[in-house]
Amino acid sequence: MLRFKKIIFPALTILALSACKKDTDPILIAPTSNGAEVQLNGIAGTESGANAGNAVYLDLSAAKQTPVLRSAWDLGFYCGSDFRVVLNNFAVAGAKVLAANSLADVTAADTVGLTLSTSQFNPLPPDMAYFDNIAGDLTKTVIPAISAVDADNKVIILNRGTGGGIAARPWVKLRVLRNAAGGYTLQFAGIQETTFRTINVGKDAVYNFKTVSFENGVVDAQPEKEKWDLVWSYAVFESNFGAGPVPYNFSDLIAINYLAGVTVGTKIYANAATASAAFNNFNKDSVANTGFSSNRWAIGSSWRSTQPATGARQDRFYVIKDASGNYYKLKCESMGIGTDGGTRGKPAFKYSLIQ
Repeated sequence: MLRFKKIIFPALTILALSACKKDTDPILIAPTSNGAEVQLNGIAGTESGANAGNAVYLDLSAAKQTPVLRSAWDLGFYCGSDFRVVLNNFAVAGAKVLAANSLADVTAADTVGLTLSTSQFNPLPPDMAYFDNIAGDLTKTVIPAISAVDADNKVIILNRGTGGGIAARPWVKLRVLRNAAGGYTLQFAGIQETTFRTINVGKDAVYNFKTVSFENGVVDAQPEKEKWDLVWSYAVFESNFGAGPVPYNFSDLIAINYLAGVTVGTKIYANAATASAAFNNFNKDSVANTGFSSNRWAIGSSWRSTQPATGARQDRFYVIKDASGNYYKLKCESMGIGTDGGTRGKPAFKYSLIQ
């Protein structure tokens, strides 16, 4: 088995500018990483590996991982040209839009009969309506596009989510408006509260989303959009048990940064030995024969198997094209299921820059 080492940040290359003044500051440029062996730090405390408390973002070119508590945020506010708000799918948050325009008009009576969640043992197709589009289509969020006309923006009831062992928290009623600064104004309160609090959220073009916690306001729960390629996490996903698509909670999912232009190709072989040899030999010429997908879940759960308990799939690897045009080949070595020798909640990967 490989001996895994911590990711080491690439040394900074100092390029000195020619100038007459001796005190001119140098420009620091971080070189692109040639690859690394990395064990993702998904465990936040004493939870089980299947319920790992962290989502872990991985920036291949910087050889950097960023663990973030899945429960650290509640809503994501899109920083692109549209005005969209997403739910925290890592917490399995669910929501419903009401007809009301005022938070004061919404009471506990409006929650009767609502679950805003899904059952892991009996998920039903109607439950899909509580969650944002699983593929990440921003035109299909539970919360409609935020209108410039205030009266069009309705009250939403939110179940903040208990996916993967997150402790239940009180439900929230909320409303989102556009503000004069070109960003968002979030109004929110407890279901039975008669007054609401306000958070203003500005758009920042270096992020896909600015994230908000009801307790802590605007928080950095996601790296800048050009500083991550993949995110590994527990999340609500989609399955079909015969009656149509249903929301279903998965551990160990991998999403790509599709909104920033990251794409992925999947290479599957007859067995582990063939895949290992192909991984070692895969080069720039091989890239030309690889099909790439911008699907958010192009990796998803396909890299591992839990039934039967076989662990990391050794018959495949992935080719990642990052937003800067670099190509990496990535393979999982262990994930802590079956006999693969790893630690659940701390999957181990290796990857290399294709040159």
